[in-house]
Amino acid sequence: MNEFDELFDKQKPVAKTEPPKDGVEDFYFQARLQQKNGILLMIYIGVLLLFSIITSIYYSIYYPDTVAIMESIEIVLEPTVDVEPNEDTMYPYKFIITGSLQNNSGIDLPRLYFYIDFLDTEGKSLGTYTVYAENVKDGDIATFDGSVLADFVPDGYDISYGFDESSMFYTIIGFLPVFFTGLAFMFVDRVAFAYDWKRFKTNWKNLLGQIVTGFLMVYAALLLAQLILIELGVTETSQNEMTIQGLFEANPFQLILLFLLLCVFTPITEEIVFRKVLYNFVQPRTGHVIAILISGAVFGLMHVIAYKDFIQSIPYIFMGLIFGYIYYRSKKNIFVTMGVHFLNNLMSFVFYALMAYGISIF
Repeated sequence: MNEFDELFDKQKPVAKTEPPKDGVEDFYFQARLQQKNGILLMIYIGVLLLFSIITSIYYSIYYPDTVAIMESIEIVLEPTVDVEPNEDTMYPYKFIITGSLQNNSGIDLPRLYFYIDFLDTEGKSLGTYTVYAENVKDGDIATFDGSVLADFVPDGYDISYGFDESSMFYTIIGFLPVFFTGLAFMFVDRVAFAYDWKRFKTNWKNLLGQIVTGFLMVYAALLLAQLILIELGVTETSQNEMTIQGLFEANPFQLILLFLLLCVFTPITEEIVFRKVLYNFVQPRTGHVIAILISGAVFGLMHVIAYKDFIQSIPYIFMGLIFGYIYYRSKKNIFVTMGVHFLNNLMSFVFYALMAYGISIF
């Protein structure tokens, strides 16, 4: 019998009066796993709903008529895109984007932007780029002069413009829900956290190895997912990834918040919700394989559902499947999957943080 045999065995139901014999399962049985997980899920949904309401109230107060604001933004200089050669063999082209907008809205706007979608001969997107102007006061003209390196020459492009909140605003509004959720999880489920940490310390060498192995498996899965997307003709980056990338600026305080958001509290909240809660709800009823598949699929879809670019869920689903398998392989030690999640997000964080300072590692 090897390590995969148990994975494909459907777990038999256990009578409520008879705790399972396995030590880990026995702990979760004694801790009334499902009841506690229900509380964790309600905390997660409640905090998300609360901050969604707070954000909606904020927008309704500061931007009561978004249509009127958009109509008041005037194009002073039509945006243009010029292509120039670049010495970098990896990115042999440089796109120079110029244009200007005037804010006639009657209020100061945190950000004005031009959004450029580069197209091929069939009108499919080759990639997108956004140039920003920050803190545009009422009546001021925002002049845009940005550039982006590329390995392609587009056959055309679509340009749109608009206004938005600052990246700092979105960093804070993204950080606070996961921060409060993570703290609430660690308090409500503190007994389980302590138990998993005790198990981690007693077998730390093996579990650290599983974290590193899991990280490498995630990296391989993401490469495979990227090949699948290319075969499907998908070349653009997911909106979720572009949104995250757009938060990074050369601001030390903002980068600290982003580190806590992406590398600390996001792994805590997502692994508790998708592994501890969802996986452990499905697994006693269907077995480990179905639990891995369902928790991984839901994890992936939740990362793209707000943008409705569902084809981009493939990399996230693959990632979720690896997290689920590592959770099973570690005998449901939540610190192992958090560790894998941390390393994956840390790699992206370092890459985007360096880019914010104009440093490329490729």
